[in-house]
Amino acid sequence: MITISLDFQIEKTKDDYEIIRVKKNNKWIYIGSKYNMKSELEKFMEKVEEDDESKIFLVYGFGTGEHIKALRNKFEKNKIFVFEPNINMQTYIEKNQWIEKDKNIEVFNFEENIPKDKLNDYIDEFNLDYIRFVSFSNYESIYTDEMKIFLKQLKGYFISLRINRNTKMGFSKRWFQTLIKNLPYIVEGTPANLYENKYEGKPAIIVSAGPSLEKNIDELKKINDEMLIISGGRTLRTLIDKQIKPHTLAVSDPGKMSYDLVEGYIENLNIPLLFYEGTNEKVVSNHKGDKIFFSNNSFIDNIAEKKLVSLAIGGSVAHAITRWAILLGCNPIIFIGQDLAYTNDARYSLISTDRDNVVKKFIEDEDEDEIWVEGIDGNKVRTNIEFDQFRLVFEEIVRFLPNTMFINATEGGARIKGTTEMTLSEVIEKYKVKSEKIKPIKKIEYSVDMRKNAVEELEKAKKSAEFIIEKSNKSLIYLNELKVAYIMKNLSSVNSILSKLDKIDQEIKENYNDIELISSLLYPVIYETLTDKTVNNTKTGVNDMNIIIGQNKKLYEEILKQLKYSMKYIDETLLRLREK
Repeated sequence: MITISLDFQIEKTKDDYEIIRVKKNNKWIYIGSKYNMKSELEKFMEKVEEDDESKIFLVYGFGTGEHIKALRNKFEKNKIFVFEPNINMQTYIEKNQWIEKDKNIEVFNFEENIPKDKLNDYIDEFNLDYIRFVSFSNYESIYTDEMKIFLKQLKGYFISLRINRNTKMGFSKRWFQTLIKNLPYIVEGTPANLYENKYEGKPAIIVSAGPSLEKNIDELKKINDEMLIISGGRTLRTLIDKQIKPHTLAVSDPGKMSYDLVEGYIENLNIPLLFYEGTNEKVVSNHKGDKIFFSNNSFIDNIAEKKLVSLAIGGSVAHAITRWAILLGCNPIIFIGQDLAYTNDARYSLISTDRDNVVKKFIEDEDEDEIWVEGIDGNKVRTNIEFDQFRLVFEEIVRFLPNTMFINATEGGARIKGTTEMTLSEVIEKYKVKSEKIKPIKKIEYSVDMRKNAVEELEKAKKSAEFIIEKSNKSLIYLNELKVAYIMKNLSSVNSILSKLDKIDQEIKENYNDIELISSLLYPVIYETLTDKTVNNTKTGVNDMNIIIGQNKKLYEEILKQLKYSMKYIDETLLRLREK
């Protein structure tokens, strides 16, 4: 729990400030100083720095709000996010009308978890590096346990944002390439939505590549279509070599390794491929069986004429597979090879590395992201931050689906809270279907003409891109004119040009909605521009015209570069789609 219920009282200090005291373990404790609250406020303000004008303040502890007022007096426009761990103070906080009037202050105290949806209104991947965390007075000693849990959840939220940001930056061009190259296969595929509850109540085993997979993979030979078996790319070769045929292959990673792991196996494998627009295009093109797709992109939604289910949530293909099993209505859902830890100092099972063994099995002696978590046997097990975030996502999935049984039959690695722990042999004996065998997952006919829709959406995207290219070129001309007018101190020309630029910006925004096809390409441009603006504004102020001109020139030049890059691929795909 990140909160606690404590009785409290409000009093006046000797130097005429309001102060709160709380009753904990039958003792009344003041938060701050009853005799010199001014000194406590000064100590609090010493935790912030003069150049924090660009920062978002995360304050632990509301108290009576005196320190929040002091913070606001010094920083008039900063966003301030306050967390109060005493749940009993909610009504008192709500009575402070000055908080309600200040649109840049939010105060929260929730019973179990940090409200990520609310936190996301203040903190996102664009301002993640501009957070100043401060706690007030003796909050840390009064709410020690609650603060530890709070900071752990906060750290997890920050890590997930950072992973998300780094992934978008690293794969911006690849995601565009995979989307555009996978499009001809998407229009021939089947939306994952159509399979909802088609295997309701059937057991499903999710095969992952953790080190413990070697312990029990051979148990799968006992299954004769009595359980669904769902595999990621890294475990496919091992399963096929052992003559274990999965019911679905799922691949979501755009990297070359995704294809290397399945090359030579998917070409003649007659099982469905679960993929999305970001899956490595060689995996999709070389797979000869039925294709089932999900999506994270409204561009694909428009082609399918429905809001498609998004399964790629959590960062791991195992999360996507789990959500696929949930969509199918499977129950129970069983994990094997889901170590989420360095069991026996290994990253992956040796049997799941690629054929040339280029994937490093063992971890380095030192790992800067190394942490220790509770293992499935109750002892501590070594892992890293990324694996631990994957574990937390699994626990969240389990928590939100209380009517579905999740069984961890990994027989090693980290403990996934909320799952039932059993050996795989016990699971098979208890849960395999006893009567009618599980039928293969077959293609479901879909009446929507997705090929026609794809051509129309690409033409619309091309038209919008051409419009933005034209307007961006015009903006660059205006920016050169603006620089001259600013130097000449021609205020009327400056205002006129700024008005023209504002109009173009609005026109670009309206057309940008039609080109989500290339949104991943533009992400690094937008990120660099926005974060650069944040940094520069702290140094020179938002009214420095040279910075405004420089930032906007950079933005338009990069937009032009990426749009021109995309046009070649759009034209090639249009030609291919029209050939059939």
